[in-house]
Amino acid sequence: MILIKYFKITITLATLGICTLHMSWAQDYSAYKSPQDWIIAKNYYLTFLLAQKDAPMERILSNAKIDAILQQRNLRYKNSIKCADLTCFLDAFKWKQEEIDPLTELLADAAIQDTLLTDLIHQQLIPSMAYGAKIDETPREYFAKAIRQDMMAMNYVIDVYGGGEKPNYPKIDSISFDVTNGAYLMLLQDVRQDVTKDIQKPTDAFYASLLTAVRLLEVNERWDAAQLEPLIAMENRKAYEKIQQTDFDAYPYSLLLTLGAGPTVYGQPISPGGMLRSRMAARSYFDGLAPFIVVSGGRVHPYKTPYIEAVEMKKYLTEVLGVPDDAILIDPHARHTTTNMRNTARIMLNYGFPKDKYAIVNSSVPHIDAVEKMADRCIRELGYVPYELGKRISDVIIEFKPKKEALTIDPDEPLDP
Repeated sequence: MILIKYFKITITLATLGICTLHMSWAQDYSAYKSPQDWIIAKNYYLTFLLAQKDAPMERILSNAKIDAILQQRNLRYKNSIKCADLTCFLDAFKWKQEEIDPLTELLADAAIQDTLLTDLIHQQLIPSMAYGAKIDETPREYFAKAIRQDMMAMNYVIDVYGGGEKPNYPKIDSISFDVTNGAYLMLLQDVRQDVTKDIQKPTDAFYASLLTAVRLLEVNERWDAAQLEPLIAMENRKAYEKIQQTDFDAYPYSLLLTLGAGPTVYGQPISPGGMLRSRMAARSYFDGLAPFIVVSGGRVHPYKTPYIEAVEMKKYLTEVLGVPDDAILIDPHARHTTTNMRNTARIMLNYGFPKDKYAIVNSSVPHIDAVEKMADRCIRELGYVPYELGKRISDVIIEFKPKKEALTIDPDEPLDP
């Protein structure tokens, strides 16, 4: 089966006693073998699941109608060796709409007729909520929505990190290359050459856009979604183990999320604002408001910084302010206030925090003002609001609870989906 070296999952962390834990999207993230596994699973979860099902997928992709589409897809990709301009490469790399539409329907029809894939839909895909909550959709409709989203999300990455289109936040997420430079086409030929090594037969063309998107993220140094994973087995392990033993009734709140303030100077590990907000968090922790602190922030500001904000804030909390490291959880992926909240909601849903107990978030006064009025921005950028706000207990602290919608993939934010 194509991509076996990329997709096969080996449970390597059983000795930690957590390999049966269901993380976000109903999967055991502690078992993923490589950073590429994390990139694919977080961005294209259904495609990742399907790649594990060698026998049924080989049968389905060999179906006459599907095979005819993939034959043309394969030919177009192979012919990109002749490409002499950017438009030609993008045309070869991406799914065409006239491929996405019939493939979505054909794959959905085939999936609900295959016992193994039907089990996958009911036991993994739908419970994951990776593509939103299933409300009025049939299992077939949910599958179709998911596979269509995956293919469109691959195209989005290719457009942004191959074609140089503007991402949602160009100042921090843009392509690393000048696409008008002739030498850039040589890089795209190298990407094409690498992907074709894994396209052994026409049915393998089903994975061509997937691998191209992953390669483009890699050469742009944008594998951020995989950094420091698996968190629960490494950076967050001590705190996770402590959560299971904590009497949450002894605290007013379950955790404290402290929002960061990204540095504006390249090479600066933590900003003055980050220091001061860390101090707010430490003060609340030592006052007994919550037994755990979440520091949230990825490798964001300034553009291409080598520093992960959450890591630097944790260092400041432990090394300068004396907060024990088993009281600190990090989210090293969030790139915006909306995803600070969403990713912390995911941690609360997945790490065993009490379901009905409020958490709190602290930051500067204007930042908490923004959080209080952020629902419209969440809907605009994420498609949903991942939290429920409570009361504002001070100028710099407000209550919140997680909502299950937080588990939904954001298909146009590949660095933190």
